[in-house]
Amino acid sequence: MAEPPAAFRAAMASIGLNLATRTAINNQGYHVIGDLTLTDDTTIKKYLAKSISPAANGVQAAGNAAQQVRLPLVAMHKLRAMRYWVLAQRRQGLVEDANDFDNEVAVATLAIMRAEDEFKEASAAIVLDKPTPLTDIHKWTKFWLKFMTYLGRVHGAAKIPLTYLIRKQGEVTAAVLAADYLTIEDRLLATTVLAGSHFALDNVTLYNEFKPLVVDGPGWGFIKKFDKTQNGRGAVLALQAQAEGQSALQTRKNKAYASCMNAIYKGPRKGYSFDNYVSLHQEAHNELMDLEEPVPEAKKVTDFLKGIQATELSIGKSIVLGELKYLSDFEACQQFLGTLVLNTTIQAKAERNVSAVHSNSGGSGSGGSSLVDKVKGGSYSDAQWGGLSSSEKDRVNKYREGAAHKKKNKNKQRNQKRKLAKAKSARENDADGEDDEVEEEPARPKSNAGSQFGSNGNAKKSKKN
Repeated sequence: MAEPPAAFRAAMASIGLNLATRTAINNQGYHVIGDLTLTDDTTIKKYLAKSISPAANGVQAAGNAAQQVRLPLVAMHKLRAMRYWVLAQRRQGLVEDANDFDNEVAVATLAIMRAEDEFKEASAAIVLDKPTPLTDIHKWTKFWLKFMTYLGRVHGAAKIPLTYLIRKQGEVTAAVLAADYLTIEDRLLATTVLAGSHFALDNVTLYNEFKPLVVDGPGWGFIKKFDKTQNGRGAVLALQAQAEGQSALQTRKNKAYASCMNAIYKGPRKGYSFDNYVSLHQEAHNELMDLEEPVPEAKKVTDFLKGIQATELSIGKSIVLGELKYLSDFEACQQFLGTLVLNTTIQAKAERNVSAVHSNSGGSGSGGSSLVDKVKGGSYSDAQWGGLSSSEKDRVNKYREGAAHKKKNKNKQRNQKRKLAKAKSARENDADGEDDEVEEEPARPKSNAGSQFGSNGNAKKSKKN
């Protein structure tokens, strides 16, 4: 049954529009409440008031203000809320009825619109990080959680998060509409129909968001059939059914149990700490919880203790085995042992620092001896040298003498090697030039320089002559 125009005029009256203004709006072509959706929100917000003004229609304003065509700012916002309400009704598969809209509904709808505007402002500067592509079907759980979080921050044509597209129930039944919800958004996610123009737009958006995350992995084969129609809901649910089927569930369960059984902690090493060991167990427990196969607390603790082989935690394990509060609570158990690991590490570091201070300070006794053995014949500060005993100083001197002797022998050997190398080079040169005419080398003087240039030299010359 078509809505009578009187119902729309009554709804406009409830938000504060007088008779002249209601008539002027009717004259613009808005006869029933659904006609508000024929134009966009900007038209109502910016141009409707101008188009219905007396001046725009060549009409002189009446003297009585109550009879003038007027669209006050608050009334204009409520008229926008009326349009928004109509669209919301349609997105929920309902037929809009002007009799259901009054000033109270207008105020509540304005609150929803403000919340939507605030979300847009808050998310405008936020860069949405997409989940890591799915390269292993057995890593579906983490991928799914990240993907759902991402979709929860993406609003589509329906003005709500795109997660409404992949809810389990498809049809919006009377029971779904009548159910109680914690928030308005929860209601919209459950009651927005999967049909209409909003759904068509959002469904394509969902497919375009999902495809790049699975196209290069094992999931592509399960959604390729939806590529032509770009059916995002169909693609996501198809891959979810494959990843969460009985075979996949059993594989995930086995993998989670194996993770607990094979995890071992023998002490900290590069890239692996006690916290990493705890995380392995916690992730396995979470996976089994998601698969509706929760592990009893006592078994969690037993498996956890079984993998700990670090000697420094032997006493801690004994304490856990003797305390019911630790045996029956995995979180309490791992926190207790984690605190023990942390404090043990801090204490060991402090003891090493103290030992280093004593070693470097010198002094008599074992501390001084270790310093002598460490530095040997090297340099000592005045404080360190003064702290050495006579016997230790003698040892230092012996170290130094030994070092000097070694250095002397080393230099001697180096010089001898040089002489041998030089002699060898000379022999090789003689061998190369034995067929050539060799100029006689002047005899080297046997005495000092004076014998070469003094009387001996002159005597030689007279003899020759």
